[in-house]
Amino acid sequence: MISISTEDIVKAESLFLPNGDTFSEEKRSILCCLESKDIVACPGSGKTTTLLAKLSIIGDHLHELNNKGICVLTHTNVAIDEIRERLDVDSKKLFEYPNYFGTIQSFINQYLAIPYFRNQFNRNVVSIDDEKYNEEVRKRFYTLDKGVKFWLIKTFKTQVDVFKYLIDIHLNPENDTLINGTGKPLFKSEGKTSNALRGLKKGIIEDGILSYDDAYYLAVKYMQQGESHLRSFFSERFAFVFIDEMQDTSPLQLDILNRLFDKEKVIMQRFGDPNQAIYGNSEEFAWDIGQAPLKITNSNRNSSIISKVIAPFELLESGMTGNDQLPVIPPKIIVYDTENINNVLQRFANLIISNGLHNIGNNRFKAVGRIGKDNGDERIKIPSYFQEYIQKRSAVGPKFVSDYLNKSFIDPHSDSDVKAYRNAILAALLRMVAILGIRTDRGTYFSKKALLNKVKEHDPMLYDSIQDKLMKWCLKVRMEEDVREEFIVFSKEVITLLFGNQSFEKLKTFFEGTQFEVEVSQSSLNIFSYTCDDGTTINIDIDTIAGVKGETHTATLYLETFYRNYDVSSLIDSFKGHKKEKIGKMGKVALKNAYVAMSRPSHLLCVAAQRSSIEGHEEELEKAGWEIVEVISPGVEEVSTSV
Repeated sequence: MISISTEDIVKAESLFLPNGDTFSEEKRSILCCLESKDIVACPGSGKTTTLLAKLSIIGDHLHELNNKGICVLTHTNVAIDEIRERLDVDSKKLFEYPNYFGTIQSFINQYLAIPYFRNQFNRNVVSIDDEKYNEEVRKRFYTLDKGVKFWLIKTFKTQVDVFKYLIDIHLNPENDTLINGTGKPLFKSEGKTSNALRGLKKGIIEDGILSYDDAYYLAVKYMQQGESHLRSFFSERFAFVFIDEMQDTSPLQLDILNRLFDKEKVIMQRFGDPNQAIYGNSEEFAWDIGQAPLKITNSNRNSSIISKVIAPFELLESGMTGNDQLPVIPPKIIVYDTENINNVLQRFANLIISNGLHNIGNNRFKAVGRIGKDNGDERIKIPSYFQEYIQKRSAVGPKFVSDYLNKSFIDPHSDSDVKAYRNAILAALLRMVAILGIRTDRGTYFSKKALLNKVKEHDPMLYDSIQDKLMKWCLKVRMEEDVREEFIVFSKEVITLLFGNQSFEKLKTFFEGTQFEVEVSQSSLNIFSYTCDDGTTINIDIDTIAGVKGETHTATLYLETFYRNYDVSSLIDSFKGHKKEKIGKMGKVALKNAYVAMSRPSHLLCVAAQRSSIEGHEEELEKAGWEIVEVISPGVEEVSTSV
């Protein structure tokens, strides 16, 4: 086993901290820890930097691990990208075999779901993607027996609700009965309808079109067959397993990971903040925090006053202390009435200016709420404050031809070989074939190998031409040249030669859409700009709470919205500085969302609350550290607030 020296830590400080800074005793304990342990970190505590430093240190000792590697698991590709970007050049070996860096989903896909599928069905998975899976469900609805379709429409009334029901059908890995996404059985006994729906679900899986949840279903099936073999394999390959953002791990993910790694042979360290568990099924908290967890209690992000007022929102007391180097600006509750809710963002902008925060370099101002979707009712949601708000789509991968042929999608770090470009271009061709509804003789979607074999059998010269084109396009895409038009023209010719005339009109959206343009246009729309009389302009980004998790803002406005209850009124005791001993499931979810929202700012925290939510509580709120301010109507001069 390796040992971590003072020299190792000093080197890490020089790589990851500003010149002259050192790691705190809490962080040094984490860096030196070589046993399975949970690490609980408060917001803005430098958790990621600490994890990166530890990975870098271990990277220098890889040769001492007897050919074993380290496994680093996160929940998003963004987190993996950050790790790649911030590790130094000497740490590149960390991304080579036998090490593994990736999301839990990609780990499950690569090592469990895909191998099990190949073994069971003797072919490759076509896709693991919720959007493609949902599209396939909608298509196959029309192939169901008339009686089953009639039952679905009669039961769920609208086509939208029918599709929601079908998309939420899962298979219980224990007995293949039908359950929903929460694990609840859908039918008490088997019958014509349940058998038809099981057939639909199994048929899609067997054709290799998997949802993300289906990958976990296959993973569990694999483990049922060979858990001891798998545990032995992974426990021999990895000496360390690090899990980041552990609070977002689902019960199923945790169960699989616990069964895959032998705790007698593998050191597992899990980093996270249990008070920020808002992803997935927020009502379920899977992280079984071990005894005597290591903690990081000092927040570099939040001022001391912000740390104080958000402490009552913690479900697990963190002992957080704020950053004494930041100015103490009293947090504000901006009170509004229904008729002036449109002026809340302007009031926030005025508070930013009156406190001089617009003069801080690299400033960032955001307004965030829990509910962004506008269902057309009168209840308050983000668009109630900002009518132009458009809820952002989550980017889950390339969706249009321009995305498949875009270097930023294929090779964001400029360290991939030609194979990555070739696979992406071929994937675009396969996507065209799939959209056109073309399948193999066995009725399955074409894989890369199957399509190229068909080309070679049909016309060897065409096969050579494709290989030549692929090589040229790889080089052009790598140089960020646009090959979309020539790719489309050539691909149409190939498809026509292989499969006859096709209705290429079906590909119009695939050819013309651009995910980057969609994301950029949405992002630009979700900005509130306010210009003062002196010409000062403040830009405030509008987003959901989930969308800003992990971010740091100069000033944050937490917008009260409605989800079963109004945020501020339902949490008024916490705003007044009190902690409840008994909290229901939905109360815990509300607390965690509020905590994530209010732990973003470094300087100024504001909360937008309708008057009815705080009426009668003003005195106690002020005692707890809140300053209550009114929305200012247009034309009324703002009064400066002391810093």
